[in-house]
Amino acid sequence: MNQGEIYEHNVNGVRFRVLVVSSDGHNQARTPWVAPIRHGTADIPPYLVALHDADPLGGAVDLDRLRRAAPNGPSLGLVTGTTMNRVREAVVAVFAA
Repeated sequence: MNQGEIYEHNVNGVRFRVLVVSSDGHNQARTPWVAPIRHGTADIPPYLVALHDADPLGGAVDLDRLRRAAPNGPSLGLVTGTTMNRVREAVVAVFAA
């Protein structure tokens, strides 16, 4: 499981799509940190990071709902390096403030 991958994840019969936010080294030794992907990108606050056309899905990564979880569904692809950099910047802005 690698940073920047999007997975399907089911919790009690509810399907989510999540982005792996934690580093590859962390993910090898511990349960990954993942953030759900929400639909829509209009008027988003700082804890939401919009996905773009080059990413495998549309929507926004919701860092307000960042959790440790091992995704239990298939991989849906990898976000672009630009998107992952914006996620990293948002994590610092939201959690270091």
